[in-house]
Formats: sequence, C-alpha cells, structure tokens
Amino acid sequence: MYLAGPEVFLPDPIGAGVTKKAKIKELNQKYDWPFNLVGLYPMDNQIENFNHDFNTGIGIYKANIELMQKANFVTANMIRFRGPSMDVGTAFEMGYMEGLNKPVFAYYDAEPFYGKSEKPSIYKEKVRKYYPVSKERQDTDVFGQSIENFEMADNLMMIGSIDADNHRIAASFEAAILQIAEHINRQQ
Repeated sequence: MYLAGPEVFLPDPIGAGVTKKAKIKELNQKYDWPFNLVGLYPMDNQIENFNHDFNTGIGIYKANIELMQKANFVTANMIRFRGPSMDVGTAFEMGYMEGLNKPVFAYYDAEPFYGKSEKPSIYKEKVRKYYPVSKERQDTDVFGQSIENFEMADNLMMIGSIDADNHRIAASFEAAILQIAEHINRQQ
C-alpha cells in the first residue's frame, strides 16, 4: 500500500515512514492474516543528484508515481495542513489512486504536526477557524466566495474517494490499516 500524507514535511520524515512500516509489520504479526501488508513510503525513493531544484522535484514526482503504480491501495493522512484543508500532494495521490481504480483509505493523525490529537471536524468549521471569513455572511470568505458546506471533513471530492467505512476517515493510521485488511478479507 502507498503511504500518503504530509509526514514527508516533518522534521524527521524518514523516521515517520519507519514508524508506519513498523506498525504495519506489527499488525501483520498480531492478526496473522493470510496476506502480508507492505507499506511503500515516498521517502523510500532514491533520487540521484538530489538538489532543491526543478529536476529533483520532477524526479520525486516520477518516483512517487512509480510507487503508486506498484501499490494495491493507498492510505492517506488527511490532516489539515498549512490551512483548513489537507495537503495538496496527498490529495493528488488519493485522486491518482482513485483514477487507477485502486481503493483509497484515509485517517486523520494530527499529533506529529500539532503535538496533540484532534478530530477531523467539519470543513466549514476549519475554514472559519483557519481562514478569514466574512463577518456579514458566515457562509462566505472575506472575498465573497462560498464555503463548501456538506458536513464533511474536507472537500467532497476527497471524501467521496474514500472506500472505507462508507466514506469515513479512520481515527488513526492503525484503524485505516485494519480497514484495508477487512477490505481484503471481504474480497477473498
């Protein structure tokens, strides 16, 4: 499975991937499934001549596409990132996997980013909290643009792509992995 999320921006992005892979291994052993789940993390890629430049950025993009092509599923951390909505790269990865007709699973893990747990809450509430909203009309931002309000945790296209639990975001990474295992068991 492809492990999507903004963890690649954390101070120790490689450690975040190691932790996720260790959790997958632990769950494989604990539940002794008739299959073995394996995580593919974006930082697994080896980029030649790494620099902070355009060519390296395209190299990372291509390497991540290759990992997603290999994966059977994606599990994505839909944590709000640098605003009220999720990381755009993670959103792309979810959409890409959906486009490949590969199941999309999601969870919400705020602790590595904000030092404490939080619930995904409703998108319109996050916009009101983290973005300037009109004082006259609570359903628009300060530029008069409407705020999406479908009682979902993020944009409806992102929530609609989730296969797990009737389009629900799992409460943790572990819960998302268990949803994937349940999905596989139902397919067999």
